[in-house]
Amino acid sequence: MNYIIVNPEAGLTSLERTQRISEELFNISRPPHVKQPEDVTKYVFGWIKHPDQDLYALQVILDYTIYVHPENNLDELIALFPEVPQQEKDQLTAYINSAQDYFEFQNIIPSTANVRDEAYMDAEGWFPAQPEEE
Repeated sequence: MNYIIVNPEAGLTSLERTQRISEELFNISRPPHVKQPEDVTKYVFGWIKHPDQDLYALQVILDYTIYVHPENNLDELIALFPEVPQQEKDQLTAYINSAQDYFEFQNIIPSTANVRDEAYMDAEGWFPAQPEEE
């Protein structure tokens, strides 16, 4: 498992931004106008909370395949990354829209995001030690 720590940005808390990013990634495959009441989720990835900070991280699978619905709209997803240079946003949008049916998640991670492994997250206190059972 890999993780991307999501900082608060553009008036959104870390949790709000984390949830919206995961939901907008899902919307690439299932835009809101094609969703059905029986859909069981609206997120691509789950998330975890740092035990001592108001900070969240997406739990990501780098080679996760995202299907591209022909009627997707990337405006909301792109808006969640105000820190990403416009040229890079344009390139990411072009990449997704030109994908032949699908792409791997790792190919759209913005340069401003840092992918972390479990060892890093553990060292940074994301996984508190569990008390030993007696």
